[in-house]
Amino acid sequence: MSQMYDDIDRINLRTMRSAEVVAHYARPKPHSHDELLPHERAALDDIQHEVRGGAILDIGVGGGRTVAALRGISTDYLGIDYSQEMVDASRARYPEARFAHADARRMTDIQDAAIDLAVFSCNGISMVGHEDRLAIMREVHRVLKPQGIFLFTTYNRNSPEARAGFCFPDFDFSPNPARLLVRSARHLKDTAISVVQRWRHVRHEVHTDDYAVINDKCHNHGVMLYYITLAQQRRQLAEAGFAADAVAFDCAGQRIVDDTTLDSMALIARKPGAQRKAVPGE
Repeated sequence: MSQMYDDIDRINLRTMRSAEVVAHYARPKPHSHDELLPHERAALDDIQHEVRGGAILDIGVGGGRTVAALRGISTDYLGIDYSQEMVDASRARYPEARFAHADARRMTDIQDAAIDLAVFSCNGISMVGHEDRLAIMREVHRVLKPQGIFLFTTYNRNSPEARAGFCFPDFDFSPNPARLLVRSARHLKDTAISVVQRWRHVRHEVHTDDYAVINDKCHNHGVMLYYITLAQQRRQLAEAGFAADAVAFDCAGQRIVDDTTLDSMALIARKPGAQRKAVPGE
C-alpha cells in the first residue's frame, strides 16, 4: 500500500515541479482582478467576515493565484507548498508575503490551534493517496483554532470527468495560418505526451466503493487525482473531527443542496470547540 502512495507522490510531484507547469500556475489570469474560481469565491465570500484579520494558511499555494484574495482578508498570511519551485514562483510574484516550503501532511512548523482559516484551493488535496488525504485533514484540524475553518476544493466522483478515461488535449483553432501551424504542432506534441503518460500512469489507478484515484487528463495525463462524492467527503471530514454537514458549492459557484454532477466542489469545514474570539477588524 505504501508503494502505491509513493507512486502517486512521485508522479504528481514531478509534474508540479516541472518548469512548464510552474509557469502555468504562476501566470496571472488575463483580464481579471480576481483569480479565484467561482466556487472558491463563493465559499470565501460566505465565511470571510468570520476570519477577517485572523491567521490564514494557504496550503498548496502554487504560483500564487490565491495570494491577493486571501491577503485582502488578512495580512497575517502564510502560503506553503510541497514544491520548492512553486514556492519560489510565489515569492517572486509577491515578495511582500510570507511563504514556506512545507508538506500539508506534516506541518511540523505550525503550532496547534494557531490558524483561523486554512485554504487548500485548486483541488490540491486531491493530489495525494487516500491515507495521505486523511492525514492532511487531521493536520489541518490540529492547526486550526476552535471554530476555525477549512476551505478546500476537491474532485467529484459523481461527475462525467471521473469516468472519462483517456482524453485528447484541447485544440485551439485559429484562422491565422501561421498561428494555426504553431498550434497544430503543439497539439501533436501534447497528444503524444498524453498517450505516453496515460500508458505509464493508468496502472496506478485505484477504484474503491468510497473513492477513486484516477489518471486525470490534467497536464496531459501527467497526474493522479483523487475523486470522491460529496457524501463520502463529508463523512471523511466528520471522522477527522470536523463538524458534520459541511457547506458545499459547485464549480459554477452555486450552493449544493442535495448533490452535483459538476467536476469540482468547494467545501467549508469547521472545527468544533469553544466560541472563537473575534479577530481584529471583525
